[in-house]
Amino acid sequence: RRARESYHAIRECTKPVIAAINGAALGAGLAVAASCDILVAAEEASMGLPEIDVGLLGGGKHTQRLFPHSLRRRMMFTGYRVPGAELHRLGIVEACVPRAELLERAMAIAREIAGKSPAAIRLAKRTLNTIEDMSLRDGYRYEQDMTAIIARTDDAREAQAAFREKRAPVFTGR
Repeated sequence: RRARESYHAIRECTKPVIAAINGAALGAGLAVAASCDILVAAEEASMGLPEIDVGLLGGGKHTQRLFPHSLRRRMMFTGYRVPGAELHRLGIVEACVPRAELLERAMAIAREIAGKSPAAIRLAKRTLNTIEDMSLRDGYRYEQDMTAIIARTDDAREAQAAFREKRAPVFTGR
């Protein structure tokens, strides 16, 4: 139960969570990574579901968010570990870099996000989490409703003024 709640806490965190995977993310580790918003991997990284090798199951629902059908089943049925380069090729991780560059790559993404409106980032994350399980029609409608809400914020007005004035915006989070 605690493990499940930790996955939910990551996914429901109001701030984007970036995972820097520097080794094997197996079973529960894969579920932690799948709960994060953005994934970056070291070349030595891998993801897998080894539970089958010890007579158990687990992680299938979390892998559904990341992996295609056939590969997900291969992982579940055989314990196959997907290496870092393949994770990148499949678009599961943003980058696959040498271990020495991993944290800097993750931090560069974090700095870019930190430069955006805090209010917009919070609403964007909540919107993405909400629409993930919706139909296209319902998801788009929800997203447009959230766009109307964010458009009325001070940060939206500041972003638009900064764009017109060709300057960097100064956000307040309101």
